[in-house]
Amino acid sequence: MMYGVLQDMPGVTEAEYRLVEKHLGPDRPAGLLAHVSGPTDEGWRVINVWQSEEAFRRFQSERLVRAAGLAAQSEGFDPAKAAGFRALTVAGDELPF
Repeated sequence: MMYGVLQDMPGVTEAEYRLVEKHLGPDRPAGLLAHVSGPTDEGWRVINVWQSEEAFRRFQSERLVRAAGLAAQSEGFDPAKAAGFRALTVAGDELPF
């Protein structure tokens, strides 16, 4: 079942988002169907659609946490900003297209 994740990260700038993105690497994560990100009035928003919740959880534990940690160690990114995001998950059998 497809799985969607909306992350609102108050106080995160584009530069900070790019620090973490740099450490994720250029290859597309397994199971990621769509990725959209951009600024909001409060910070940064990321919307992802995954093939399954398991694919998202695997990416989160195997790559995302590591990338935020590397950005914090080498470039001073404050991972607490991203760790404090509000998330809304949406699950469904199919997308409307």
